[in-house]
Amino acid sequence: MTFKIITATALAIGLAAGGALAQTTSATSKAGSGPNFKSEDERMMYEENADVMGGFFTDDTMAEIRSDDEVKEIFAALGKEDRDEIKAACERAMESRGSYGTVTVALCDQVDTM
Repeated sequence: MTFKIITATALAIGLAAGGALAQTTSATSKAGSGPNFKSEDERMMYEENADVMGGFFTDDTMAEIRSDDEVKEIFAALGKEDRDEIKAACERAMESRGSYGTVTVALCDQVDTM
């Protein structure tokens, strides 16, 4: 009888843990079709500047920034208003760096030098 209780308990724990592991692995996967934002603030930064931010990245996943020279060219080609908006967004991001992913921080570091 004790063996059956131990087996049932182990089975129940295994099933509960398996579901929890499956949820965490799919939530952090970068295999999706869009960027993987670290915070709501970061997501809003990209949504508010969607018309210009995508150009700085190599593809739609926004996981890899273009080369330094390309970023400089793209930034220089923007209108003054767009450049000012991106600089302001990056200033806000740098004030709370921990809420932004490494790719955004790297891009904002580049923008800060222009």
